[in-house]
Amino acid sequence: MAASNRQVLVVAPGRNGRGGIDSVVRLHQSTRMWEGMCTILSTYDDRSSLKKIWAAVKAYAHAPFALLNVQIVHIHLAGQISLLRKLPILALANALHKRVILHIHAASEESLFQKTPGWAWRFAFSRADRVIALSSSWAEIIRRNTVHSNIVVLPNPVKSFSSAPRKARLSPRVLYAGKLESRKGYDALIAAAAIVLRDFPKAEFWFAGHGELKEATEQAKLLGISGQVRLLGWVSADELERIYEQVDLFCLPSHNEGVPMSVLEAMSHGLPVICTPVGGIPDVVKDGSNGMFVEPGNAGSIASMILRLLREPELAASLAYAGHKTVQDSCKLELVVNQLEAIYLDLGATTSTVVAEVLHGV
Repeated sequence: MAASNRQVLVVAPGRNGRGGIDSVVRLHQSTRMWEGMCTILSTYDDRSSLKKIWAAVKAYAHAPFALLNVQIVHIHLAGQISLLRKLPILALANALHKRVILHIHAASEESLFQKTPGWAWRFAFSRADRVIALSSSWAEIIRRNTVHSNIVVLPNPVKSFSSAPRKARLSPRVLYAGKLESRKGYDALIAAAAIVLRDFPKAEFWFAGHGELKEATEQAKLLGISGQVRLLGWVSADELERIYEQVDLFCLPSHNEGVPMSVLEAMSHGLPVICTPVGGIPDVVKDGSNGMFVEPGNAGSIASMILRLLREPELAASLAYAGHKTVQDSCKLELVVNQLEAIYLDLGATTSTVVAEVLHGV
């Protein structure tokens, strides 16, 4: 189907985005529903400041033409600059009487409702026909700050992978996946690594993500653990899938989050997950059942939990199995896409031949 016949314009980072929103949209794009209903307007390219500006300028120039041919505008956004950057497109969509969906990926209540100008988020929410929250906790945060009643919970999607137990390694590997920035706690994990390595000197700590690589390198060097800390930089989605299969534990000790894709992806790959009870994470991860919680910023707490799971492989395997089942039952791509399609149809999109085939299993 030609893009001009599609009914939903998705406003989001394009193929050059490197965050969680990009991961979500990329999975949506892999489905037949997208082929029949959606096209994308890319607003962001984080490879350099100049590319960021150019991506926004191109999006604003193309938006009037893209909006004319659709019924629904589905805007993925976080707080602060992410919301402000998309406001002109939202305003134009509203002026053209398009149905608008706001899909909220903010890292914290503060970033969306305190650090973002009040006039901006009030305008955005007042113009939305639907607001998508990533979890019930985030839905409650939105209700607490706005008067919007049309809030629906739609989890981030994941692919299906095997949950087969990992074989024990002489050199266990702990993975962090995400941007290296202070709010995600990578520095606390490096500090924890120094503690873990006293008892497991062959352990390795892999960090997959761009960001503060220089600072991480210096910290590992100061702690004398450079040889056991691997800074992989940004990796593609396909590369990251292979990395998940090469490690033994996953740890993301964030100070704030929405519902991080990396946690869901690690669970879908059958990895035991160590994370923090922040944002929407407790809606997915249940401490001691399908994952383990640690205290944000507390290297001792993080190290103790990593050591416990390395010493208790049966517990680690149990957590991994339960985590895999959790995401397969609630976040599997096919389930999430069916829910998203129902939102589109409720707002007036019509079921194309392609989508009808999906619905009827053709």
